Amino acid sequence: MNKKGDLMGRALIHIILIAIIMALLVTAVAGTANSRGVRQQILEKQTALLLDSAVPGMEFIIPKKNIGGFVHSVDLRDGNVFVGVDNFKSLKGYPYFTRYSVDVRDEDTKFVVSVS
Repeated sequence: MNKKGDLMGRALIHIILIAIIMALLVTAVAGTANSRGVRQQILEKQTALLLDSAVPGMEFIIPKKNIGGFVHSVDLRDGNVFVGVDNFKSLKGYPYFTRYSVDVRDEDTKFVVSVS
């Protein structure tokens, strides 16, 4: 009887430890998925995909107050899109491929990207 109780106690301790480790893992992953860097990369990728599929005469708007955070800058340099979110400067950017001329205008509450 003593061995069965000892085995049950160990199994319970293992289950509790596994639950604690899983909770920590889920918390860490959730914190990373909601971070500024990830939101910034998503905005850069979405902008690059829009540029890739754009035709001359198209314009699209990137609001400064965005669900991904406050967008403070949108730059196009060396074939890459750089989006600054929540005063977090973009370092790597996301590549875009278009044969058309692209211009970014900074207006009061939005950035207007024009393809010509």
